[in-house]
Amino acid sequence: MSIKLPKNGLIFWPIGNGDSTTVRIEADEIIMQIDLNHMASAEDEDDEHYPIVDELIQFLPRKNGKPYLSIFVLTHPDQDHINGFKYLLEKALIGEIWHTPRVFREFKKDLCDDAKTFKDEVIRRRDLNVEENGAVEIGDMLRVIGHDDIFDNSDDYEDFPEYWHSYPGNIIDSVHGSPVENFKVFIHAPFKEDSASDRNNTSLAMQVEIKSNEKSLKSLFFGDREYPTIKQIFDITEENDNEEYLEWDILLAPHHCSKKVMYWKDENDDDEEFKSDIIDAFEKSKNQGGYIIASCESDFSDEDGKNPPHMKARKRFEEIVDSGHFLCTHENDQEDEEDPIIINLADEGISIDNDSDDDNKSTLGSAISIARGEDKPPTEKVGFGLS
Repeated sequence: MSIKLPKNGLIFWPIGNGDSTTVRIEADEIIMQIDLNHMASAEDEDDEHYPIVDELIQFLPRKNGKPYLSIFVLTHPDQDHINGFKYLLEKALIGEIWHTPRVFREFKKDLCDDAKTFKDEVIRRRDLNVEENGAVEIGDMLRVIGHDDIFDNSDDYEDFPEYWHSYPGNIIDSVHGSPVENFKVFIHAPFKEDSASDRNNTSLAMQVEIKSNEKSLKSLFFGDREYPTIKQIFDITEENDNEEYLEWDILLAPHHCSKKVMYWKDENDDDEEFKSDIIDAFEKSKNQGGYIIASCESDFSDEDGKNPPHMKARKRFEEIVDSGHFLCTHENDQEDEEDPIIINLADEGISIDNDSDDDNKSTLGSAISIARGEDKPPTEKVGFGLS
């Protein structure tokens, strides 16, 4: 099941309804893992899900005798974003860990075993960073991201080095304390008011930009955020004249292609309504030829009570990209196996290592248009590669 790692680019893994994105910048020797969903069933040779930790271990460089991952980023501590962390921590040296304060607001009983392991590792690194004033070795580095009352009302972070604390509006362009040329992350959220929200809406939101000579690849990540907080991110970013940090070549569909990104019931509404403003915002910030990636199973449906992925969300996303530019991680069949979606950045620009038939890709983009104000998604079936 081994794959060829892009020199510069991203990998979106087929790991079910969960997130696992690998970012690589060869020139700076950086490999960053954003979220993790290593499923136990993936150990079975006949299972279609990738054993992502095993794959990472195969291609990671080695440092101090162990596979070495530059950065691990957790958007929020849901199980489908942290599965397999204990296994990864045992097998690899993780240079830096990035986390939001939410993990400290959870009761231990509400965290899965891997999230508990993650929290314990964060506490170990936090205490060491306080003791050493941030002058720690690779494998002990920790970056906390976002505003939260925990920093005002708890002694745990009172003396945490400010250098390792990032806030919305900040840019991170260093790794292990040293500046890098081809890597930049703009932090969008969490905001301070997010701290009282449900877990999904405290997710780390960020734009990740990597470069190769004169070319760049910009990707947006929102974790499992829903309409109100995603719209807030766009509004605040525009108010501060930071629109460039909303641009995307790659958009990871929030919450595994959930309808709650663009269908929402406000306090005074009787039913959920289509929020055209957020789809307009996504489209406005899209770079030419942009791709939307849905990290989920291929069972898109709008049945009552069904969890993501939702078909109505897929259709709305497909409206704003070119035909074939909506990709699902479990619709990338090659030789009867699910293969990861690999995004390459080279001197020629962006390319996709994805040989699946066009019939299995998005066909809606330019084939159909609807009024933005409609409350219902398009009803005409124009081929989604689904039976």
